[in-house]
Amino acid sequence: MIQLIRGGSMKRDLLIFQGAMILFVAAMLTLAGNYIYKKEMLRSRMGYITELQRQLAHSFEVKIQSVDDTLQILSETSEIKNCLYTKDKETKIYREQAVRDIFDSYEKIHGDYLNMILVYGDGEDYISNDMYRPVHESFYGEDWFLQAIQEGSAYRFDSGIRNLQSWKHYDSDSYISIARAVQEGDRTLGVLMVDVSVGEFKEAYQNLEADTENFFFLMDDGGEIILSPVNRIVYRVDPKWFRGDEGVVVSSIGDKNYKFVFNRFRDKKLLIVGAYDVEEESKIPLRMTRISIFMAGVCFVAAMIWSVCYLLEITKPLTELSDLMQSASEGNLDVRFTGESKEDIRILGEAFNKMVEKLKTLMEMMKLEQKQKREAELLVMQEQIKPHFLYNTLDMIAWMARKHGAGDIVHLIETMSEFFRISLSKGREMIPLKEELKMIQAYLEIQSMRYQDLFSYEIFCSPDIRDELVLRMCLQPLVENCLYHGIKESDNPHAKIMISAESIRGGMRIQIRDNGCEMDGTIMEQLNSCLNANDWENWKGGFGVKNVGRRLWHSFAKGSGLHYSKDENGYTVATLLILKEDE
Repeated sequence: MIQLIRGGSMKRDLLIFQGAMILFVAAMLTLAGNYIYKKEMLRSRMGYITELQRQLAHSFEVKIQSVDDTLQILSETSEIKNCLYTKDKETKIYREQAVRDIFDSYEKIHGDYLNMILVYGDGEDYISNDMYRPVHESFYGEDWFLQAIQEGSAYRFDSGIRNLQSWKHYDSDSYISIARAVQEGDRTLGVLMVDVSVGEFKEAYQNLEADTENFFFLMDDGGEIILSPVNRIVYRVDPKWFRGDEGVVVSSIGDKNYKFVFNRFRDKKLLIVGAYDVEEESKIPLRMTRISIFMAGVCFVAAMIWSVCYLLEITKPLTELSDLMQSASEGNLDVRFTGESKEDIRILGEAFNKMVEKLKTLMEMMKLEQKQKREAELLVMQEQIKPHFLYNTLDMIAWMARKHGAGDIVHLIETMSEFFRISLSKGREMIPLKEELKMIQAYLEIQSMRYQDLFSYEIFCSPDIRDELVLRMCLQPLVENCLYHGIKESDNPHAKIMISAESIRGGMRIQIRDNGCEMDGTIMEQLNSCLNANDWENWKGGFGVKNVGRRLWHSFAKGSGLHYSKDENGYTVATLLILKEDE
């Protein structure tokens, strides 16, 4: 952003113009929005809350009426009437169970029915599926029973003190009790009562509180609080404040002023009240102002971003070219600039393409030179097969000829011939793995004849990789190290060299093990460090391992190489990992 402002005059003027326009529009919208909100939004909010209260009161009244209608239907059922008229004890037991069954059925249908009870026989007898009477007294002393008999129906919103307990042990403020008389003409046969959960109404109150950021409570015509949140305000409300069917009252409680919006329902016997902190309500316009300022800032930032993006679109080709240069600097010389742009940037892109092409040609020449260097090193290593090895072998041939006859001489000569044939391989750098292992077998056979009883060897190769190509002479230097630096320098009477080749995902793994003299841990760590980094500047050791490591590094896929370790049996292990390039 700063660079754009410091740039040419057109860029600077465009940014200043865009910023001024957005600030002006945002200021006008903020002032107009606050004015409209103060005059209209508060009134709309009050109407919205009043309508919510009316709907909640209506749903509460509908619920009570629904339960009352259900009790009316239930009182007319044959199960209830038959039970009330039956005098025979055995028959009565059967019909009482039928009443309990119908109670269970209604509770399953109506999930908010907690308990149901039928009281009859002058208030002495009762039937319930989950209620019991702690004290054996007549229900005539209960308010709900008397009210149901006198008025035909009754409901209570507080637990009161009643001679009933439930095995479900629900809280006393979690239900309302609704009762209805069972009548035959003018005669009252008994009273049906159900405890109905008020959980859904509590949830509705809580949702209303969350929606309006205030609290609500329900009060009966006697001034008793029925449903309310737990706070220090609601129980200090004077019921005399609420006169009429609905209205708004502002009263002081403690050191704060509260606005109460109330509505009466249920034949004016119930009152729903919403309470609002006047001070908090006055903060709403201030909050609206802050939101407007914030939105103005967001709009300003968005406009600036849009302007910057528009200007940056002009420099997009330069950014693309910069990314290509970064990719080329990391070694990817296949990138080319193909973007469509103005002539000056196009000329720059063409120059970049020519530069990358020349760099790629130079890198290929360097790779060819490195390959030729490795081939030369291989030739040097082949020439380093010491002459005294051949001389000693010939001496042995003569000695064996004198002692054992021509058979051993023939075997030794054939073994040497096989070794030299494969080691030269007509100058090929890559040969099948089976030929490389055959050469190693010939080499070990010759050495075992020379150093009788000094060591034994084993060679194993998975059949599926026998024809895979490997570097020629990549194993012989490592096997020679095992013999001269491991086996010969140890006192192990059971010295052994084991060579194994197996297939792995993406390539093969070849391991050469010996249980001769163990390699020093510091030397092994230094050697692995050189092998992993292909950096031999500080290596003071022999040429063979260095040559094999370099050849593996440059000839196969990334991850290929040589690594030394020790296994759990004390063997020194040289592991060659040969991975193929992805096709």
